Amino acid sequence: MDHRWGGIISRIFPGDSLISIKRFSKGVINNTYDVKLKKRNVVLRVYPTDLWKVEKEEYLYGLIRNKTDVPVPEVIAKGNDYIVLSRIIGKSISVDNKLLVEKAGELLAKLHSIKFPYYGWIIKSKINPKFEKWGDFVLYDLNLKLGKMPFKHNELKDRVKKIIASNKYLLDVETEPCLLHKDYHSSHILASGGKINGIIDLEWAMAGHNELDLVKSCMWMFDKKPEMEKLFFKGYKKYGNISKEFKNRRKLYKIITSLSSLSFSYECRNKKWCIYNFDKLKGELDEYN
Repeated sequence: MDHRWGGIISRIFPGDSLISIKRFSKGVINNTYDVKLKKRNVVLRVYPTDLWKVEKEEYLYGLIRNKTDVPVPEVIAKGNDYIVLSRIIGKSISVDNKLLVEKAGELLAKLHSIKFPYYGWIIKSKINPKFEKWGDFVLYDLNLKLGKMPFKHNELKDRVKKIIASNKYLLDVETEPCLLHKDYHSSHILASGGKINGIIDLEWAMAGHNELDLVKSCMWMFDKKPEMEKLFFKGYKKYGNISKEFKNRRKLYKIITSLSSLSFSYECRNKKWCIYNFDKLKGELDEYN
């Protein structure tokens, strides 16, 4: 742990005493720390590379607080490459807890109630690049991700392109671009005492089509508990909509999600993940056919 952070924390909380700074075990790109002081407990997030994510998370947490009742951390302080957040009390929700799974669906729908004028990635507090059509953004993003994969996967990449091209009509959505969490799973949904206390980690958030978020959430949370999806969707439908095309679109979005995971694995140079996500994507493609 860089001694710099102890000094920064002390300056942010001059009337308090620092007890410990311990890194959370999860997290790949950025470093997140549990900071304990005598009078309080806060979270420090450090961004070694993508410095624009400091402003992005500050912007999105503020936006969510202003437009919804979804519980999110409060931004206490920030610097060029770090942000200090209030500590959400709780642990990752259990996908066996029916009440919390349904509530998690409700909160995701409330996040999706935040609308944007364009589709695209959220960089700082702006959408960049901007797309008026969801399908155009998906194809743009798809080509970027395919470009990060090695030539040995050319056959797999061609299969993905053909499936996307032949089903492009499923990307012709009429709903407004909305806030997607893009990493909405149990580790980022914290609860205690039978109540969800906070939704965290918005670094991958974007303006997109709500059903992509739903598909990824189900892949991550209910892969081994498919029966819990019904409760998740029940909660979601209290405040959000799921289209009649969702069943067919879901297969396409699973491929897009698995491709994103494989591309990210290569970006991280993680051989184990590459093998796992390659097999996952191949399975999605075989299932589609």
